[in-house]
Amino acid sequence: MMKSVIQLSIFPLGMINSFVIMGTKKHILVDSGVPGSEEKILSQLKSYGIDKKDIGLIIITHGHIDHFGSAAELKQQLGVPVLMHDLDAVALRTGKSMAETLKPNKRYWNILKWKLIRDKATSCEPDIILEGDCSYDLHEWGVNGKVIHTPGHTPGSLSIMLADGNAIITDLASSGILLGGTMLYSRMKHPPFHDDVLTLKKSIEKVLVEKADKFYLGHGGPVSRDNLMYYSARFL
Repeated sequence: MMKSVIQLSIFPLGMINSFVIMGTKKHILVDSGVPGSEEKILSQLKSYGIDKKDIGLIIITHGHIDHFGSAAELKQQLGVPVLMHDLDAVALRTGKSMAETLKPNKRYWNILKWKLIRDKATSCEPDIILEGDCSYDLHEWGVNGKVIHTPGHTPGSLSIMLADGNAIITDLASSGILLGGTMLYSRMKHPPFHDDVLTLKKSIEKVLVEKADKFYLGHGGPVSRDNLMYYSARFL
């Protein structure tokens, strides 16, 4: 039986991830990597035996260019709608990271901050726009799960909670070393940036209430419930 979540590698060893959620009607692509990642994603789909015609939706979890960078190209090639929260939709519309949310968790991440601010993706319009403290059911694609609003990393950050105990929370936390990933996957750490740590802590509490036990991350991971609880208690 195929897993409900497949982690795709944008940068090797879990440094930057996107995901496929397997549905009984259509599959859902979560995040699109940095600009120019579309062929890498499509080739990985093929390697898992997933026909690109079976992708029915793209979810962009937040407005940083390493997560929405290839959304416009994939939207065109796959011919599917893109879902995003209203508070981060400006990033997709401009092709630029939300600079005001890039608040470095360590001073040395300022170098990455300026690169992310300079980088430009092809802009496009999100088709499904979530607003407020939303909950969006994914049953239309044959997925037993929902999208929820989990601000803190950015104002419009989204997480996906699945009924089987898997969750995709991208940059609410990171694991590993450096940017995240490469090794030591259970070693929790901050991603390079968070917009509002107090709001973030509330969002992590929100996803923990959902009873998920495996959390897929944008950088590193996946991690256990205990790992995420440790991160919340010790880092936030």
